[in-house]
Amino acid sequence: MAKIVVSLEGQVVGNYFLDQPSFSIGALADNDLCLDAPGVSRVHARILSVGNDDILEDAHSANGTLVNGRPIATHILQQDDVIEIANYRIRYRSNAAAGGPSFDRTMVIRTPASDGGAAPPQEPVGVRALATARHARRRRESERVGVVTAIDGPYAGEEIELLGLLRTFGVAGRQVAVINRRPMGYFITHVEGNKPARVNGKSIGLEPQPLQDGDTIEVGGKKLRFQLR
Repeated sequence: MAKIVVSLEGQVVGNYFLDQPSFSIGALADNDLCLDAPGVSRVHARILSVGNDDILEDAHSANGTLVNGRPIATHILQQDDVIEIANYRIRYRSNAAAGGPSFDRTMVIRTPASDGGAAPPQEPVGVRALATARHARRRRESERVGVVTAIDGPYAGEEIELLGLLRTFGVAGRQVAVINRRPMGYFITHVEGNKPARVNGKSIGLEPQPLQDGDTIEVGGKKLRFQLR
């Protein structure tokens, strides 16, 4: 399990385990980590657990969030990353992160070693052709950009392009889901609330679920349409 180690002026002031889908950081007392200091916004940042990754997201804070000295909007946390908020230093520790990026962030294609050993068995031509066609289709899909459109309420018709690493939707403290892009497409994951979001009328549950072109999403009392363009 990942944890963060909080320091102020070189002294460790706390250790916190990231054992929930969303971990909030800010000046308000009801944050998971309360930092009562000048320069800390009411809700300054969040750490979202998505699959095997912990993703830091600046919550539109007034003074920004730094990781290893650089300002970030969203950042996939790595072993020993140092988050800087005002005068606080927050070190991220995770055995999983120490092992390198998860499959969600990168795909490793293994090729047969050219050491003169036996060649791998050949697939029938028809199977290879089908696999090639599927690969080409997946590549086309991965090159398309996801777009979420509000289909009810005062913002009906408003579109949001999913150009970044992830985007959260819903109402904090009530129901929140995150949509993130992976090598194999877009996925929606429950983050916060007693009931997960719904896609095409069905609960997404607690595990990441793939999104298909034309899916209808219900989250935070709003209806959204997911499309690929």
